[in-house]
Amino acid sequence: MSNPTESRILVVDDRPDNLRVLEAVLEYAGYTDVHCLNDSRDLLSVFESVQPDLVLLDLHMPHVDGIEAMDRLATVISEGDYLPVLVLTGDNTLEARQRALKHGASDFLQKPLNRVEVELRVRNLLETRRLHLRLKTQNTHLEQQTEDLKRTNQTLRETQTQLIHSEKMAGLGQLVAGIAHEINNPLAFVVNNLFIIREKLGRLAGAGLPEELAGRISSMQTRVEEAEAGALRVKDLVAKLRTFSRLDEGTVKTVDIHESIESVLLFLRHKLDGRIDIRRNYGDAGMLTCYAGELNQVLMNVIANAIDAIEGRGSITLTTGRQNGQFFLSVRDTGKGIPAEIGNRVFDPFFTTKAVGEGTGLGLAISYGIVKAHKGSMEFSSTVGQGTEFVVRIPVSLGEAA
Repeated sequence: MSNPTESRILVVDDRPDNLRVLEAVLEYAGYTDVHCLNDSRDLLSVFESVQPDLVLLDLHMPHVDGIEAMDRLATVISEGDYLPVLVLTGDNTLEARQRALKHGASDFLQKPLNRVEVELRVRNLLETRRLHLRLKTQNTHLEQQTEDLKRTNQTLRETQTQLIHSEKMAGLGQLVAGIAHEINNPLAFVVNNLFIIREKLGRLAGAGLPEELAGRISSMQTRVEEAEAGALRVKDLVAKLRTFSRLDEGTVKTVDIHESIESVLLFLRHKLDGRIDIRRNYGDAGMLTCYAGELNQVLMNVIANAIDAIEGRGSITLTTGRQNGQFFLSVRDTGKGIPAEIGNRVFDPFFTTKAVGEGTGLGLAISYGIVKAHKGSMEFSSTVGQGTEFVVRIPVSLGEAA
């Protein structure tokens, strides 16, 4: 168990759909040795065969519930050994938690489950077990233990940073979705009524009216058509706002990445300010199966950085395509470039060349983590005075990344 992601994990739940979701979440987080059991009566035999480092256990199951399952596990766990049990439950009462703790639960997760929260709790429990095993065998020196704790703390800090940023993005998404909804309702009335008015004016125009009146109606038709075109532009804007908001960021879904790029560009339009030309070089249809909300964060951060790198007039070229089963996005700007001496720090958390108050230095670090979590890669090349190119590569489908 030198690496927590190499740990053996046993998931016990009577519902096959829950098992499939948990297995996918754990594999997405890098845990490849995952065993699923939907009949808790077979717990002990499967436990002996798997010898897991962590058990994810549903609290309410038929035949053998979570409490009895933990009692059975206690009979086969060696004295002094530590087996973390993460209880999954929709019963968030104090009584349920106290009973579970009394019978051996290490931590709880409230249903419905959140992917990031599952990863964080699993990582923490496996790190705790790893440290326990090291202490038990007394094969680790104090300096090594201290270093492990530092690495664990750093991992937790990075995870916490990503959680905070995700919460901010989720808040922004909720605000945008609310605004889009409020605009969309009255807009529907406007669009529908303009359509009816245009149709009725068309009938009047063909009714053989006097020339002067026919001219006025023609002028009215033109203005209604212009108003309808404007309303449709607002409707398109609302659609892009809804695309960007993506409140289902913890859900794997198939999206058109080109549509996502356009929604991000819409939000950054004020930063372009007429001085930056966006050049699109889109390849084949960019349908991706991914965590759409998180990928939107990557697009926002990379494109926004490209805009910030251009001090005067310039251009940004967005190139997409597929290569060797991967989708790639290239964002190339004509900005000031990145000096070689700081190139190896670009993805470090809190590193930034911006003035105080203009940036936290978290954008690229978080983006790098999201891309890595998608089993992809993120790299860049830069020439001072000429510009920088960031290239993001991720599998076309998360299912192909296993």
